[in-house]
Amino acid sequence: MVCYGPQTRGSYCAKKVDRSNNTVPAIYGYTVCLIAVLLFVAASVGFVNGVFRTVNPGFEGSHHRMSVPWSRPDGFHGTVPGVAQTGSAPGSMDQRRDTFRGATIARARLNAVRGLAVSLVLLIISIVLFRGHWRWLNAPRASLTAINAGESD
Repeated sequence: MVCYGPQTRGSYCAKKVDRSNNTVPAIYGYTVCLIAVLLFVAASVGFVNGVFRTVNPGFEGSHHRMSVPWSRPDGFHGTVPGVAQTGSAPGSMDQRRDTFRGATIARARLNAVRGLAVSLVLLIISIVLFRGHWRWLNAPRASLTAINAGESD
């Protein structure tokens, strides 16, 4: 016991609390809460991006993958010596382009749904981590010190 003032009836006496036992768990709890908040923010951004990629899967890749030139360059006419002729129909280049574009969009949509699912799982994990540790940090101190001391109510 630590008493302040003269040892009389009106003096203030308090039980000395050993703060060293609460410091490390508090640092741990607040660190986990901070990491959970950062994970929540990153997963939220990923979730929003995943929604946009799922709705419009070809938008992000349209500048690079979808704009591949599918016709012969200007000024190229005739046959190339030493290359076998395939005898393909004139419309087959359009069919290949459409098939490639469809496959690219399907792959982009699959990747978007996968990213959306991963972001959703990370959101749930971050909420559970934060909620559990925050409740643990804000629990009544008397019960925590009783648990740490091995006493029960």
